[in-house]
Amino acid sequence: MGTGERTRQPRWEIADVLARTDLSQLLDELATPATHNIRGRRWHCPMPDHDDQHASVTLHTDHRGHERWRCWSGDHTHRGDAIDLIVATQRTNRADAIAWLANRAGMIPDQPLPPARRKPQRARPSVVPLDPSVVRYVHACEKMLWGRTGAPVRNWLHARGFDDDLLRANHVGADPGRSMMSRQRGLPHGHSLAATFPALDPDGHVQYVQARYLEPIGSDKYDNPAGSLGSNPRLAWTRTPDGRTTPGVLLVTEGIPDALTAAGAGYAAVGILGSQAPDDRVADVLAYRAEQTADRLVAIIDADPAGRAFGSRLAELLDSRGQPLHVVEPPDRLDLNGWSLKGRLWTMELAPNAPQPIESHETRLDHLPT
Repeated sequence: MGTGERTRQPRWEIADVLARTDLSQLLDELATPATHNIRGRRWHCPMPDHDDQHASVTLHTDHRGHERWRCWSGDHTHRGDAIDLIVATQRTNRADAIAWLANRAGMIPDQPLPPARRKPQRARPSVVPLDPSVVRYVHACEKMLWGRTGAPVRNWLHARGFDDDLLRANHVGADPGRSMMSRQRGLPHGHSLAATFPALDPDGHVQYVQARYLEPIGSDKYDNPAGSLGSNPRLAWTRTPDGRTTPGVLLVTEGIPDALTAAGAGYAAVGILGSQAPDDRVADVLAYRAEQTADRLVAIIDADPAGRAFGSRLAELLDSRGQPLHVVEPPDRLDLNGWSLKGRLWTMELAPNAPQPIESHETRLDHLPT
């Protein structure tokens, strides 16, 4: 072999390499050891250019049985399998990343492959019906909100711009904590005072709930029921206080509080739960709704990288279904609720004949077409 020639790498089947790689162990080695919270194990983002302040990476197994990781506070490229992890952290190409993993797994050319590790077989998740205990919890918290115990939560909600009629129309409540209100196992833990935001279906029935701690422990503001008590519906519909809505537009927001802000201004609105990863199920429902009502779909995103990734992903999903999505980004790194507290000028962005578009610190907002 002449000088300067590289030794040819053995060619490994990617499936063989991944079958012998434990992605959670790899994340422990190359990201940071996993932290534990109410949502399970998380790691700090391994991408070299992402200063992840909180542990934002989760791991899941997709429908083909492949282990994959995803950072929820970065852009849409902060995700992948074990090979993508090596490419990012070792700053190498895919061929060398595959060779790196093969060597780590003890795979040697021209020798029998070492046994693949046994991966747990996970059944494809099915929809779990809502347990009646969740509805009882929502109604108990709603009743609590209007008593003396609920006053601190009521004041907190008022400070966010939610009036009493809006709160009553959407069954918002107060969880005083487990020391003052007993609860069935699997309901929000109640480590401290929280506002409860029910996720309603299009007819106004409770289909889920999220508890938002007024003083969170760590980075976890929200607490959800256990999966055994009901599946996350991913979409939370809201009600306007008088039942009337501005015709011709459906606002899509990140989470329930922003959707309540929109409903308080008289708009039909739906919040996406787990908004960092809108999926086909969400897109199917929104596209069908737009087709049936002829409403324009408008997403008001959070003014940060995760919000932009959410808007881009949702627009892509809806475009593949023939439904345009108009994306509006608030100025000054605000979300919709924060924008509304600065004044009601945000509604001008939704007018069919909006005059000059507003500009945020880095994104120009296009006014909506007629």
